[in-house]
Amino acid sequence: MTESYYDTLKRHGVKLSLAMLLGNLLHTALLYAALLLYAILAVLLITMFSSVPSVLEADSNQVAESFASEPGGIVLGVVLLLLFVPAVQLPNSFWIAGAYGAASSAVFRGETSISFFFTTGFKHLWRIFAQQVLLAILFMGPILVMTLFGGLLAGGGEASDTALGMFGLLFFVLLFVLLIGYLWISLHAPLILIVERTAVWDSIRLAFRLTLKKPGQTLLSGLIALGILLGTYFSVGLILVILFALLTALTGGNDIIAAIFAVFGVLILLCTIFFAFTASLLSIVHRYKTRLRSDLFPDNLNREGFSGGATPGYAPGES
Repeated sequence: MTESYYDTLKRHGVKLSLAMLLGNLLHTALLYAALLLYAILAVLLITMFSSVPSVLEADSNQVAESFASEPGGIVLGVVLLLLFVPAVQLPNSFWIAGAYGAASSAVFRGETSISFFFTTGFKHLWRIFAQQVLLAILFMGPILVMTLFGGLLAGGGEASDTALGMFGLLFFVLLFVLLIGYLWISLHAPLILIVERTAVWDSIRLAFRLTLKKPGQTLLSGLIALGILLGTYFSVGLILVILFALLTALTGGNDIIAAIFAVFGVLILLCTIFFAFTASLLSIVHRYKTRLRSDLFPDNLNREGFSGGATPGYAPGES
């Protein structure tokens, strides 16, 4: 029998919040390390293949002019851009895999531990990375085509200001729609990949199918998660502001007491951030299990031998 959302949050919320906090610390460390390595590699490549005497001393305009004037400058720019993607997305993929893996274990199996975050984070790192890259390509492809067309339109000098303005408006509308679509699909794609043990492309395909089949319910999952985040932040922030105002009035603005309260306030906000994120993610996973998953497997048994929505779910360490 599936636990209610509130029972799941009560049982696993604190432990998952701690796992999210520790996982975020490792994610941040990995991200900074990856960006540092990328910066070193970029400086070496630009120094080797560019005519700029010193990349560190040159300004951005010199580097850009050097890239544009040299035959291999554009190629080097593309290479640096391609290298930037894994530098940023690999640490993010660890965070996504760990967060969804830990939350799905709590909802589907009723158990969790801090180590689950790190186990699933590293186990599904490359598949989540491939999924995120594919999703970015699917949604950024039209933007790149529109950008290229807009550059040609503006560079030709034949388009009127009205036409360019209409094109710009259309471009930003398309950008907004694609961004919403990307967030919409990304809400369940990592969850499907981990819980259903699917291939990368299958997880994206199933996420599209679920979104098209249940647009209202999938959108509601995102709105509920967003409401939990914003509602928690607003409530705790308002309480802290009121307490600070009362404390200031009672103590006459004592600097020492204000500093102590500020430290406690930062700690409370830090705990609130990760607890709110945990609560919102658990709501997404819980709604997927109880309201959405059966729509992906309505009539037949899934590969684990349980009807849709009844499988015990993913556990780190299982193949």
